[in-house]
Amino acid sequence: MTGIADPERMTTLLGALEEYRTARSTLLESLGLPQSNRDPLAGFSEALVQTLLGGTLAANPVQADYDLILPDGAKVQVRYLANGAGPWVNEHRVYVIDDVPYYALVIFEAFRVAGVLVFPTARLAVIGAALGKKHPRTDEQLQLTRRTWQTIRDDTAQFHGLGMRIWLRDPSQRLLVGTGNPASTPAATDADRDPTAPSGI
Repeated sequence: MTGIADPERMTTLLGALEEYRTARSTLLESLGLPQSNRDPLAGFSEALVQTLLGGTLAANPVQADYDLILPDGAKVQVRYLANGAGPWVNEHRVYVIDDVPYYALVIFEAFRVAGVLVFPTARLAVIGAALGKKHPRTDEQLQLTRRTWQTIRDDTAQFHGLGMRIWLRDPSQRLLVGTGNPASTPAATDADRDPTAPSGI
């Protein structure tokens, strides 16, 4: 068979792919990343968390265990969770990693950043208890579902008190807003940082 069953559809598909290729290339360039087949949302998430917390990205973007080193030397694992605008089909397991005290999770809904959560992993059991988690080994892991996300999003003050850092997307602006994050944490936005405060989460 040498013909094309649906040439119009083929033209549409190839045109859409070219638009995606161009947009993907622009995103990678803005992140300072080389053109590669690596998932661009992973690189974007790492760069985004760096803009929030400061520090230095790991030299090897695909190394295990951590992605960011804070100014005080503490390491941060960065991951993302992507879902559509409606019910979630994907969930995420936040877990303890030796010598990596913080776990950052960027949450996408319909390819928009809905928020960023930074968990102090030494306090997962306490955070899990506040969320009513019943799954095993809550001191080592926390299963983040849509309900979990909504609970944290809707009661940020409680989870700040447990040591979390939280940023939520402001629907009226193209930025994330730190929702009462302590001034003593690193690289808070100009709006919520005390310039005399020490670094360190």
